[in-house]
Amino acid sequence: MVKAVKGTFIECDPAAREVLLRLNSEEKFIIEDLDTTHLFINSTHLQRIQNALDELMDSNTYTAA
Repeated sequence: MVKAVKGTFIECDPAAREVLLRLNSEEKFIIEDLDTTHLFINSTHLQRIQNALDELMDSNTYTAA
């Protein structure tokens, strides 16, 4: 019997994928790790993932003084 799972297909670069895999160790949201640039995740965690990636990108951005 086939089991359907609702989720979101994400395409990302390998660096962002590694960040998502690290976040996944804290709270399991990755349904399937498809390859080096694609993940299938639980849709209910999408906003939290976007916020975490935004915070990481902001912390790694430097501005000229």
